[in-house]
This record gives sequence, C-alpha cells and structure tokens, in this order.
Amino acid sequence: MKTDTTKTDFDHWLAAQFAETGPFTLFILLIRIDQRDAVPLKSSYAHLIGAETSWTEMRRLLDSARTPWDGAAFFVGLGQAGGPLPDEAAARRLKDVEADVANDRLALNRGRFFDREGRQLRIDEVAA
Repeated sequence: MKTDTTKTDFDHWLAAQFAETGPFTLFILLIRIDQRDAVPLKSSYAHLIGAETSWTEMRRLLDSARTPWDGAAFFVGLGQAGGPLPDEAAARRLKDVEADVANDRLALNRGRFFDREGRQLRIDEVAA
C-alpha cells in the first residue's frame, strides 16, 4: 500500500480535485519541454469517475501514446449539472484547450502541469 509520503503532486491533486467536484472529464496534453518552449504533442480526454488512478498508472497510460514526452498538462471539464461532459461536448472542449495552449503556452498554468515524475510544473514567460 502506498503511503502518503510516496504520493506525487499528481496524486494529491487528483484526490483533492475529485473531493471537490466528484466525477469529471480530464483533458490531457502531452508536452515536449526544451530550453525555450513547451510544445504540445498529442492530446486526448478521459472521464474520471473515481480518484483511484495513481501517477504510476497515469504515466503508463500516457506512455502508451508512443510519443516521447517530458510533461503532461491536465484540464478539468464539468457538465452543466456537474459530472463528466458528454463525449461530443468533450471533443469540442478538447479542441478549445488545444487552441488555447497553441496560442499561449502560459495557458498550461490554467490547468495542472506535471513532469514525468508527477511533480507539478509551472510555465513562466521568458524574456527575449
């Protein structure tokens, strides 16, 4: 059994998010990080109905995309009455999230951004 001291930032965030909202839609963007940019690579969404997913399990799932990645950004979506979004609405919202991040990398800070170890990251503006 995993003790609290071995939980990642992702594990803590997911538990708190689920406690706050209950089931939700999770928008996921895989990101390549280099010295000057965070480049979106692939995206998807999932409906989470429980907080049992550990970072180890999530990382395994993300690695199954067969795309080398350095970070993963997660955004929460809720239906009008709470709970996960219908698939059609989730697919549209995913496109919005992709566009927001493509237009402004600082949009990653509006979600939760984690490195491969499940540690929370933050994007800061770099002076030219």
